[in-house]
Amino acid sequence: MLPVNGGEALTILASVLLGTSLPILPLQILWLNMVSSSALSIPLAFDHQTQDVMGQSPRDPKQPLLGGSILRRILLISLFNWAITFGIFEWIVNSTANEILARTMAVQALVAAEIFYLLSISQLVPSFWIRLRNRKQSEHQAIAYSAAIGIAIVVILQILFSQWSILNPLFDTTPLNLTQGLICVTVGLPVGVLGRLFKRFDPL
Repeated sequence: MLPVNGGEALTILASVLLGTSLPILPLQILWLNMVSSSALSIPLAFDHQTQDVMGQSPRDPKQPLLGGSILRRILLISLFNWAITFGIFEWIVNSTANEILARTMAVQALVAAEIFYLLSISQLVPSFWIRLRNRKQSEHQAIAYSAAIGIAIVVILQILFSQWSILNPLFDTTPLNLTQGLICVTVGLPVGVLGRLFKRFDPL
């Protein structure tokens, strides 16, 4: 949740310093923190452990909770989330002059980035790949469905967030067409790639 909150904080800070309109409104931030972020982070508590977890060296008790690797990850993912949110808001405002549409797409892009980041750090994809690659030898390997359930819940909630007319005036959002939705999903993809690179070359 820290990279997501960091991206939101940087977005608000940049808007204040530059004197531009807020890309995300306070009530939309509340929605992100209370609904989307929670639904995506809680499944990690029920995620499967990696197969080699018992073979790893014990953690140094003197090591700080937020060590170098974690801080680097939080900072870089926060910067990417800020770039996505602030960038898509400014792009849509400058091209359409529609701040409501820009904010809606900014929120949806940030949530898409959250989903891809969850996929990069959870065991959903690795467990599914093991079963698919060698089904006979990995029948004991359960697929980590908790992340999939969290993602499904968030996708449904975000569709309601932008497409349901009852919620539009409450959260100051507007329905998106298919192209706009695909743009939001596409710009969030690099965060997932970055998360996989961190997991490969700078593990926690």
